[in-house]
Amino acid sequence: MRRHDDVSDVPRATELLGRALQGVPMPSGPGADAVFARAARVRRRRRGAVTGTAAAVALVSLVGTGVLPWNGPEGPGTALSGATSRAERLASLLPPGTGEIREVGNVVGEGPYDGLYAVHRDRGVGYLNIQVLPSRREDWPVCSSDVPGASATCVPETLPNGDVRESTEPARQSRGDGPWRSVRLFTKGYAVMIKAADGFDARWAVGPRLAAPPLTADQLRALVVSPRLLP
Repeated sequence: MRRHDDVSDVPRATELLGRALQGVPMPSGPGADAVFARAARVRRRRRGAVTGTAAAVALVSLVGTGVLPWNGPEGPGTALSGATSRAERLASLLPPGTGEIREVGNVVGEGPYDGLYAVHRDRGVGYLNIQVLPSRREDWPVCSSDVPGASATCVPETLPNGDVRESTEPARQSRGDGPWRSVRLFTKGYAVMIKAADGFDARWAVGPRLAAPPLTADQLRALVVSPRLLP
């Protein structure tokens, strides 16, 4: 098999990111290539493991790859090794009634809660994706999208402490995609990104979609400013 260096894998990592974002703004500028190269390295190391599951993760991931445990012999709902305690800690940050939280995938990032989480509620399954990356505000476009054909509404705001928070929702639902929303915070040299999706339809899904993303826009905006999400 021909070896690829990080740079040559960057376009593929960028493509996967574009599929995942579904209209969420993407980074650009000098700092962005390093982010994509890092994602490419992880993707290459795990390439064999993500076969057959990458599409599912891409629906709710921002950057990175993961293995959905229900695609293996463990059976539905089996958490990744060491994931239960982190899912429980995350649950303590979420509003009451959010649902049962299970960590089901890995995400490239530096935050203590970075990961892909299934949210079980009302016999449905939605998802939360959390990722924290070292980033400069100028490396990211302000409320714009590099995803062709994507249509989203983004609301930027500058918080009293000078942090910048951007909330994004699709302007219209595209075919095959359910409701989602995301929020991004630039603070203390980091970009904190959270995406909430109602679920997905696939043979490896563990349950039907939720009626709406597991967190409201206000709940996402409150969660993203939690200092506990930072390294």
